[in-house]
Amino acid sequence: MEHILNTPGRLTDRGRRFLAARARTVPFPAQGNPDDTEVIARLAPFPEVDTTMTLARLRQAQGRYGGLVYPTSAWSFREEIRFQPWPYYEESADHGPLAGFIDHEVAHPYSVMLRSDGAVVYRFAIDVAVFADADTLIEADALYWECENWIPVVEPKVGQSTAGLREAASQLPLIREGSGNTEWWWESDGFRVHLWRTFADLFQREGQAKWGLWARDEVGLRAARQFLAGNDLR
Repeated sequence: MEHILNTPGRLTDRGRRFLAARARTVPFPAQGNPDDTEVIARLAPFPEVDTTMTLARLRQAQGRYGGLVYPTSAWSFREEIRFQPWPYYEESADHGPLAGFIDHEVAHPYSVMLRSDGAVVYRFAIDVAVFADADTLIEADALYWECENWIPVVEPKVGQSTAGLREAASQLPLIREGSGNTEWWWESDGFRVHLWRTFADLFQREGQAKWGLWARDEVGLRAARQFLAGNDLR
């Protein structure tokens, strides 16, 4: 499997620009990397899991993402994260065996894991599948990065009411690349809306949800203000 920095694959142009601008690689440890026999043994307690497929996905993840490093402004991190797919295979009541995936410094989420089907799972009091796969997480980071150079229209705040936001935003085109199970992006007429429920779901605290809105330029800014006024959003 070619590394993502060498062969971006299905990443969008935005995702490719983001990695070109921000990402680097560090050596991914070969020493101590469990061999296939040991990985299969670790999967033995999970008879419902397709061992062959899970092992193949782990090796693919190690080849594609191992050693990838970049700073992210995603609301879940705001730090440098390091991709280190590793077969811990911790058990999750809802998600089965979870491999280690992203190393980071902030306290929350407690850990970021890789499910046997490739989904990215954040752990704290409960386990939440945030993205369908790692490429989607990277695309989300690329959207945050791009918004750093856009005009902030609504500043995201924890505790800010999200009432009516999702209903209003769902009338806009969804940016499928970068949207997951707990956070979504929409874009129309030069403005972009982001709804983030990741920590609300992870901590089971509704007040942790927040949203933001950015405009690409003055034309987008006028359209964004019309969107806010037309949907009674503040």
